[in-house]
Amino acid sequence: MCEATGLNLTHGKTVYVTIKCVNNIELASTVSSSPVYISLDKPRANTASLEIDPITVTAQHDYFTGVAATVEVQSNQSCLQFHWDGFEDVSPIIGYGYEILDSYNNSLTGWREAGYRTMVTKCGLPLSSGQSAVADVRAVNSGDHWSDTISTSILIASTSPRLTGQDSCFISKYFKQTENALIV
Repeated sequence: MCEATGLNLTHGKTVYVTIKCVNNIELASTVSSSPVYISLDKPRANTASLEIDPITVTAQHDYFTGVAATVEVQSNQSCLQFHWDGFEDVSPIIGYGYEILDSYNNSLTGWREAGYRTMVTKCGLPLSSGQSAVADVRAVNSGDHWSDTISTSILIASTSPRLTGQDSCFISKYFKQTENALIV
């Protein structure tokens, strides 16, 4: 067993281990390691972003009565697709984990490993119309330290809107469709 003391190892530092063996007649062999990254802290998530890519986008105004916000909406009740980027660390990020939850914070998948991928499409989910689906993502570095979790959500709206008797121009006055969102 070898031991080294007095080293000033800080998070993100790269070290190489070199071992030199000398026998009784002064013949020597030297072996060096691949880089070893010192990882003492978790990756930073404060610059990370997470977005859901709506599948079968719909504009269901029944769900937005009295709401004045941008709301991501999709009608697909079994698939969720999302992507992320921006996790940072001075030691290597070696993977990501994700979890999908329902409106009541019940896990639909448990934490799953995504490897190096930064996009997930998960089908076979029991999503319900009128409920939200939540995606959580976190990063892990070479020291097996997990970042804080980032989250985003989308509204599942797969039922047809009620007939109101109002002209469509009345509805369009209050709702504006953008590329991925309905602005109320």
